[in-house]
Amino acid sequence: MPPPSISTLSDVNEIVSTRSSSDFPGKQTGDRVGPTSVSGSLKRKRPPTIEIPNVLREIRADTKLGFGEFASRNDAVCFSGSGVGVFSVKGKKKFMEDTHKIVSRSHGIKGFFGVYDGHGGGKAAEFVAENLHDNIFKMLENCTEISEAVKAGYLKTDQEFLKQGLGSGACCVTALIGGNEIVISNLGDCRAVLCRTGVAEALTNDHRAGQEDERKRIESKGGYVEMHRGAWRVHGVLSVSRSIGDAHLKDWVLAEPDTKTLYMTQDMEYLILASDGLWEERVSVVKQKNKTGPRSSRKNKVSIKDSENDFACENESPPSKTQKISFRTSTNVQSPNQEHVIFKKRPASSGLEAACNQLVNLAVTRGSLDDITVMIIDLNHFK
Repeated sequence: MPPPSISTLSDVNEIVSTRSSSDFPGKQTGDRVGPTSVSGSLKRKRPPTIEIPNVLREIRADTKLGFGEFASRNDAVCFSGSGVGVFSVKGKKKFMEDTHKIVSRSHGIKGFFGVYDGHGGGKAAEFVAENLHDNIFKMLENCTEISEAVKAGYLKTDQEFLKQGLGSGACCVTALIGGNEIVISNLGDCRAVLCRTGVAEALTNDHRAGQEDERKRIESKGGYVEMHRGAWRVHGVLSVSRSIGDAHLKDWVLAEPDTKTLYMTQDMEYLILASDGLWEERVSVVKQKNKTGPRSSRKNKVSIKDSENDFACENESPPSKTQKISFRTSTNVQSPNQEHVIFKKRPASSGLEAACNQLVNLAVTRGSLDDITVMIIDLNHFK
């Protein structure tokens, strides 16, 4: 039975599964990587989707900190500088498999930003964080279009990693700002979201084995897709259909990213890059569309405001029930309904960093067990 067509973010979120930390293809289990034999593991029950139509509109960036190259793989990392904030936490696995990279003005660009989510071990994500941006910068010297340089840099990084003889892989999402262009690229299930005049727009589509176009591509090359642990997987092992690495499936798992070029406009406010740990617990972003039918009574939103280190998060579903979550510097964060949501104490931070922290907390308190990395870029800083 062929997998269903998956064309929207909410469709992707219907796939329920767990994650893997194994470095050996034959023993891998989890959301992205699973064993070749089928087991009867139970699916976890998940809460309803929270949509984020409005996010970060009133965040003010802290520009006091210096801005330079930054990459880390600690259990918990927070950073903010001129125009960017990031927050990263380790999930249930023994080792952190997420990495990220921030590079300031270099090779004629205003900034390069990347979030990398490893699977089957952290080696691929580490390698990507160390090499992808350099390979893209080198390609810029020979390519007339930035988007072509980015694609070539992804492919070169994949080729170089495969020579290492390691079995892990990495999903990626990157943003390169050059002049008035923003080039967004992704592999796998890391995502990019644009905040435009307070409205969140999904910029990327996940690459999943269950998508009809990806399944047909895999089958046309002699591969196959089968259901395991609640997800369609390449050869019953890997749920994403594009990544850097994954040498054992390279004949079917591409390293060529989807790339989209945007032109900077005054209504563009913030760009969010995040690993799938943020989205896996049904925290989705939806595009605002004109609907012919009556408007649904269900309205979910998350808004984060910065006012003297006081941030708020609202969840309305349905409108008659409103949940407000707020926290101040050096205080424990709790919702009125403490049975379901309890936020842990976090250190004081700038607006962007605290916004990243809030989104991470949202996913964690809703049951995410994965590594989570969230990066927020203030586009006003780069105009």
